Amino acid sequence: MSPGKANSLRLTELDIPKAEKGQVLLKVLRVGICGTDRDIIEGFYGDAPHGYDYLVIGHESLCRIEEADNEFKRGDLVVPTVRRGCPENCEACRIGMSDMCLTGNYKEHGIKGLHGFGAEYALTDSNYLVKLPESLTDIGVLLEPLTIAEKGIKTAFNMQKSRFPVKPKMALVLGAGPVGLLATALLRLYDIDVDTVATRPDYSLKANLVRQTGATYINSKENPLSSLEGKYDLVFELTGNVEVAMEAQKLARANGIVSFLGIYRHTLESEDIGKIFTDLVLGNRVYFGSVNANRHYFEDGVNHLLGMQERWPSFLNRMITRTFKPEDYSAAYFNKDEEEIKTVISFTEST
Repeated sequence: MSPGKANSLRLTELDIPKAEKGQVLLKVLRVGICGTDRDIIEGFYGDAPHGYDYLVIGHESLCRIEEADNEFKRGDLVVPTVRRGCPENCEACRIGMSDMCLTGNYKEHGIKGLHGFGAEYALTDSNYLVKLPESLTDIGVLLEPLTIAEKGIKTAFNMQKSRFPVKPKMALVLGAGPVGLLATALLRLYDIDVDTVATRPDYSLKANLVRQTGATYINSKENPLSSLEGKYDLVFELTGNVEVAMEAQKLARANGIVSFLGIYRHTLESEDIGKIFTDLVLGNRVYFGSVNANRHYFEDGVNHLLGMQERWPSFLNRMITRTFKPEDYSAAYFNKDEEEIKTVISFTEST
């Protein structure tokens, strides 16, 4: 597609890329579709690699090594991380934390300055690959969205421990999309009681998946968010809805933490900012944002996918609600279904 040009997504033939020193050639099995992809397609953001007038999208992926190097062998099941460090090699990027880049000059596969994985073959740096066991072949494409929850939850835990060393008991997850459901399951693996809020009916797939983890599903159309004020040690906002994000700040109890993991469209809101800051100070609350994840969170995510698979055997498979072939990309990206959770494009008949 042409970044910045709305609805320029197209299917085309490309040469198999040639791996240079430090790179690995990947055979792509699956790519997942998320809101970021659809925002890029609508022209809201996205940057082509230097020297190209197009961007191959797709940052959520599951691949096999096509050409081996010293660390991997051909056929290994892997997931590449998304972000690469800035050319200035800032303090964060220097220690492998490009997700915390200080300059903003990082690159991201399928988003900013690097081609993504929406092709039969792709290249990436060998230092940014995480190996998966074969038992995760069917659901390994969920690893990247899980890492968003991994980072947000781990950051909240660390903040809680340093400020108020009492284990959190209650968490609220706002949104039951892929990251919201994975956050719910991850919090349940940590034995935290979870309420997950969305707008789908109580009989919907999302509601059933929430309950499968032992969490409580709340339909916000029947139970307004105002009824939940002040109940939670941790609040995770994943809807990307500005109004919900503003409401989220009221839902944490004293000493609570609110994590914003969505991307919000710029808009004007009539809110009493003074009250927001007063509640923040008087309640000893913390509000923080988090985006992207480094290799450490991907490695943790592999273990947690295995834990979810063992504890709730059908949960992860049920999250993948639609699978398309590349030639059906238009239906995959543009035709959303009410019960859609994770749509993937498969480049192989069988993964």
